[in-house]
Parts: sequence; C-alpha cells; structure tokens
Amino acid sequence: MSQICFDQVSVTYPATKRSAEVLALDAIDLTLEPGEFVVVIGTSGCGKTTLLNLLAGFMAPSTGAITIDGETVVGPGVERGVVFQKNALMPWLNVSKNVGLGLRLQKMPRAKREQQIQKYLEWVGLEAFPRHQIYELSGGMRQRVGIARALASDPKILLMDEPLGALDAMTRESIQELVLKIWQKSHKLVFFITHSIEEALFMGTRLVVMTPRPGRISKTYQLPFSTQFLAEGNARKIKSSPEFIALREEILELIHPTELTDV
Repeated sequence: MSQICFDQVSVTYPATKRSAEVLALDAIDLTLEPGEFVVVIGTSGCGKTTLLNLLAGFMAPSTGAITIDGETVVGPGVERGVVFQKNALMPWLNVSKNVGLGLRLQKMPRAKREQQIQKYLEWVGLEAFPRHQIYELSGGMRQRVGIARALASDPKILLMDEPLGALDAMTRESIQELVLKIWQKSHKLVFFITHSIEEALFMGTRLVVMTPRPGRISKTYQLPFSTQFLAEGNARKIKSSPEFIALREEILELIHPTELTDV
C-alpha cells in the first residue's frame, strides 16, 4: 500500500516564441492515502493532466517534490500503471499481446505472463477475446484492454487520465461501474482525471476541485457514492438521489460560478 505526497508542487512552462511563460500549477499540497479513489476535476487548462503526468514521472515539478512512501518521484516506475484517454494500444498486436506488452518488456516467464494476461482479461470481461485484433473491438472494449494492460503488471497505484471521455454515454456508465468493481477487488490507490462532475461524484471516495489556471486546490470533498454503489449495485438510484444532485449543483457552481448581472 502506498501513500503519495505532493509538497508545494508548482509547474511553470517556459516562454516560447509564440507564448509567454505559463504558471500551470501553484503550490499544490496534497496527500493521497492507500486504497483511496481520488478524482480531480476543474476547467480545461487547470492543470489536472499536469498533476497526473508529474505523479507518473513523465515530467518534473518546477518547484516542490512528489514522494511515494517517502521516496521522491524522479521518473516512471513499475508501481504506477497509467490508463490514457486514448487507449494507446499497439494496432499490430492482438488483445493478449497488448495486455502482456509490459510483462514481456519486464522479461516475465511466458507461463506466468499468460496467467497474468488471462487473469486481467477476466477482470475486464474480455476473456473470450484474447486473439482478436484491436480494429475488431468497439471503443469500450479497447478501453478495457487499456485498463487490463495497466493492471497486468500489478501496480500499487493506477493513474487514469480521462479514460472514459471518448466513450458514448451508455458505454461510459458501464465502464464506470467496471472500474469501481476493479478498484474494490484490487484495493489499489486510484488517481482519476475527468471533466464530468457526475462521473467524479459517482466514482471518487475523495474529490479534488481545481481552480482555473494557475491550478490550485479550491476544495476537497469526501464522497460516499462509490461505496454505496458497490454495496447496493444501483447506479441510477444513487445518481438521481437528492444528495447526489445537490452536491453536483454545488460543485458546478464552484467550477462555473453564476455571473451576477444588474437588472
């Protein structure tokens, strides 16, 4: 189990010939506890994906530090798995080989690798499609392959960058439920980025709301809805409840405040 700490993390993108210097994130202090499902939301350009890229080790902060169990993040690591908005699958590999790509790079023995692939294909409901080509799959199925690939190396932390944003509404809801069931089964710490307030409320145990650029933490919420769903299994009931709707409107107002005009 892993604890993550952002300590006064800021990111400044340098000036270019076409744009001035940009302060993307400003003095972020945030601690993520083992087993949490943390969702980050805010307007476009608020630094959500920058936060995830920092945690993934794809980039370094301009100031401050990020630690995992006391160790400073200095690059990517096997304890972190990433699911991208666009599934980033290899079109020349079939489903099984895409899921096992990281395991093959780690030189895991073939028999063990096949066991891992089968296990996580079952977790995402694709156990009947190991030899299918990527072009034969629907968008939702492709994203399931991406999730299985991230899980295959058994990372302690799962980073998800708007993984459901490109899906149709019905598929998106079914994958939301799938991801929550995987989280419950795996006990991993999940760090999830989304633009959807409803998705954020439904999936997270904690919600982090960001300000517009420069990105700062505006407010955090502890949320009960994901655990309610996992206990009761009725997503529609939860999403239509007065408590859910009231909190959705509160956060919408926080992110997009109503402009007052003189009458």
